[in-house]
Amino acid sequence: EINQAVAYANVVAGDTLHVEGSPLVYADAIITKQLIIIGPGYFLTENPKVSNNTYDAKIGRVTFDSGSELSQVIGMNILDDGNINDGTVYVNVNDVTIKRCRIERDVQFATQLVDVYVLQNFFANTYNTNALQYNGNINFIPPQNIIFNNNICQKKLIWSGSWGSGAIMECNNNIFDGPSNELNLEFNTGSFQNNILKAAGITANINSGTNNNVQYNTVSNNGVFSGTTGNLWVPNMATLFVTTGTTDGIYQLQPGVANNAVGSDGAERGAFGGVVVTNRYNLSGLGAIPVVYDVTTTGVSEPGTGLLVSVKARTNN
Repeated sequence: EINQAVAYANVVAGDTLHVEGSPLVYADAIITKQLIIIGPGYFLTENPKVSNNTYDAKIGRVTFDSGSELSQVIGMNILDDGNINDGTVYVNVNDVTIKRCRIERDVQFATQLVDVYVLQNFFANTYNTNALQYNGNINFIPPQNIIFNNNICQKKLIWSGSWGSGAIMECNNNIFDGPSNELNLEFNTGSFQNNILKAAGITANINSGTNNNVQYNTVSNNGVFSGTTGNLWVPNMATLFVTTGTTDGIYQLQPGVANNAVGSDGAERGAFGGVVVTNRYNLSGLGAIPVVYDVTTTGVSEPGTGLLVSVKARTNN
């Protein structure tokens, strides 16, 4: 279990934990050291060349507590394991990165945090929740410097509550495919660029409706972000995205079609876009490590050479 590794004396701040894929669900983890936790990704039965087996690393909850500042969680499948508090990453400390994970419910913040990075994740529509939540503290003060980039979000992102409205420092290169014909996005931000609002009839309220800092977005609903720089209305999103693919692969854009317009940086819009390759969404949430996706052998030892084994591997950005 992850908690056993965290408690192990030889696991020290700055270490990396590689979490093996399993048909079982890992026990909820509480992180109290500065660690990088890397799972094998998700949708491994769908996308090619992702794993030698198809087991992901499933867990109900990951909680970052005191001592885990500067930690990261990558490539985990965070799902409901039978508890309403599952499917969530709980962030109670500063400088935490949630990256390339599948998240069924949300990321929940403690009060008065600084520097939280939510990058290249797949927020599933399994539950009708907001992608970001607060911890229920009546005196809650929202985090400063939230970065929400290159995510595929099948949920709403309405970052407000009884405590008021929150700010997201950057919200760029995401694909929002939340409930149709609803207000899906409401928050203040210093940068809302290169996003694609895919759900039919989706509406948004950015920076209290002023649309300040809103640029180069592609929208399915006429009138959303009207008049902003680089705004593109695509009434039929089927003409923009690939026609077949996997659960996350269908969010790739068709190259060369008329509505595949570049963003503010000259690169593709959406989760798979952006100038910096390592910042783009990665199919199945694979970490930036070598992946062995096939191992074969005849099972017969050859004289003078031993057992012949063929290994196929690739690296990820």
